[in-house]
Amino acid sequence: MITENGKVLAVEDHNVWVETLKTSTCGACRARHGCGQRMLAASDDYTRVRVALPAEYGNLQPGDEVTLGIDESSFLKGVFLAYGLPLVAMLVAVASAAQFFTEEWVLMLAAITGLITGGAVVRLTASNMALNQCFRARLISRAENAIVQTLNMLD
Repeated sequence: MITENGKVLAVEDHNVWVETLKTSTCGACRARHGCGQRMLAASDDYTRVRVALPAEYGNLQPGDEVTLGIDESSFLKGVFLAYGLPLVAMLVAVASAAQFFTEEWVLMLAAITGLITGGAVVRLTASNMALNQCFRARLISRAENAIVQTLNMLD
């Protein structure tokens, strides 16, 4: 389980808005001065997430510390879908085109077409995955419970 601590911003009927601090390794990277990701990450240090509110946490108030979590398998499926599927589609398109054509411009066109097609499949699949609860972060515990759990794991 991948976990992240956050602070409750607002409580709605069956949902809670949680703000988490972005953690980044950009400071340790050698390319930190020329990388656009660092500048993008520095623009907003917080991420806001809407999480379903389980019945046992019905008494949460804004300002409460909570722990969110997502299963590693769901995370890995999402990463493969977002990055792997367009890459595989591009490679399949190039390999298929190479069977019939030898011109470089045709192979480049096939690569771009495969990448765009893979991206379109990701976009369509991601909207369906957003409805699936296993791909959403969920509320695991309050901060005081998280501290106790961490201390028990250390023993």
